[in-house]
Amino acid sequence: MRFRRSQWPLLLALAAVMLCQPSVAEAQIEQQQKWCAGKDGATPDLRISSCTAVIQSGQLPSKQLAGTFQTRGTVYFYKRDYDRALQDYGQAIKLDPLNSEIFDNRCWTYATINKPEEALKDCTESLRLRPNFAATLDTLGFVYLKLGRFDQAIATYNAALKIDPESAYSLYGRGIAELKTGNTVAGQADIAASKAIKDVAEEMAGYGVK
Repeated sequence: MRFRRSQWPLLLALAAVMLCQPSVAEAQIEQQQKWCAGKDGATPDLRISSCTAVIQSGQLPSKQLAGTFQTRGTVYFYKRDYDRALQDYGQAIKLDPLNSEIFDNRCWTYATINKPEEALKDCTESLRLRPNFAATLDTLGFVYLKLGRFDQAIATYNAALKIDPESAYSLYGRGIAELKTGNTVAGQADIAASKAIKDVAEEMAGYGVK
C-alpha cells in the first residue's frame, strides 16, 4: 500500500522525532545521574527518585549500577531508612563484590543499628580488599566504641589517624574512647582537635557515640 502524498510531511516529522528520541532519553538519564549524585540542588527525595530511574533505565554497566545502588543506599541511610539502605548496599555488593567502600558503608550502617557482628564481618572484608583503608579503620573504631571495647577502639583509631591525621571523626572517636578509659587529658585534647577541623559531636551522638 502506498502512502498518499499528503502523508509524507507528517511521516518525515515523525521520523525526525524518532531520531531525536535517543538523545532526549540520554539527556534525561544524564540529568537524573546528576540529581542522584546530589548535584543541581537535588533534595534527598529527588536523589532517591533519580537514582531509581537510573537503576530502572537498564543502561548502566554492572559497576556503575553498583555505584548507583550505593549512592541511593547512602541517601536512605541519612534519611534513617536503614532497612532500605542495607538492601541497596546488598545489591551493590552483588554487582561489585570487590568494592571495599560498599562494605565500609554497610559496616557503618550495621553498627548504627546495633548489629555489631554483621558490622565486624563487613569491616573485616573491606580491609581484606583494601588494607590500611583509613575510612574503614575509622568505621571499625566506631564499631569497637559501640561494643564498649575501648582499648581496641583507640588502637584502631590510632591506625586510621596515621593514614589520615586530619580526620575529625577519628579524632573525636579516639577522644571518646580515651575518656571512657579514664584518660581525660588525652580525650579532651582529641575532641578539641576534632572540633577545630569539624564539629561532629552532634552527628556522632546521633549514632550513639557521646
